[in-house]
Amino acid sequence: MQTPAEENYLKALWYLEAISREVSLQALAHRVGATPGAVTIMVKKLADKGYIYYRPYYGVTLTEKGRNIALRVIRRHRIWETFISEKLGYTGEKVHELAEHLEHLCDDEFTERLYAYLGYPAADPHGDEIPSAGPVAYPLSRLQVGQKGRICGYGTHPGLATALHLLRLQEGDVIEVLGSFPLDSALWVRCGEREMVIPPTLAENLFIDIV
Repeated sequence: MQTPAEENYLKALWYLEAISREVSLQALAHRVGATPGAVTIMVKKLADKGYIYYRPYYGVTLTEKGRNIALRVIRRHRIWETFISEKLGYTGEKVHELAEHLEHLCDDEFTERLYAYLGYPAADPHGDEIPSAGPVAYPLSRLQVGQKGRICGYGTHPGLATALHLLRLQEGDVIEVLGSFPLDSALWVRCGEREMVIPPTLAENLFIDIV
């Protein structure tokens, strides 16, 4: 998965692309309130993850993958703004400020439950359209026996990347749940021709698009 900072950058790029298809680092720095050096570091990181295209001295554009993530974040933000305004009675800038924090604290499953609770609104309190959901990411642990999912991200704990490397798993791989391993709620899964056990902590933090 993405860090809150990464999500904020992708969201900022989505807004800026409405003005210019290729966004300058200067414009991005102004939008996110960061120094040019910090923006350069983050842009390179996002490019390495396949979220953006970066041309030094020209600018950046979102990849399809990055654009989908940005839209998910914007969707979460506008759904939270609707909840905060309609159900909690907040008004003014406070609505936006609270949504800025809450948009990073829930997964897609929670967001869709909240959206259903609100009655599937078409727009937020400001009249801005709530984008469609697109594919919803779930933790691998939520899949039932026989279900398959494509790895689309993972949590921020530094050990998760190491665990995926040891298991020779990466984003884009399709995993099928074969059953529960009879110890510690681990999962028995198949990836390609390989079968393996996924520890419960990894299963909770490995995010899947169901296929």
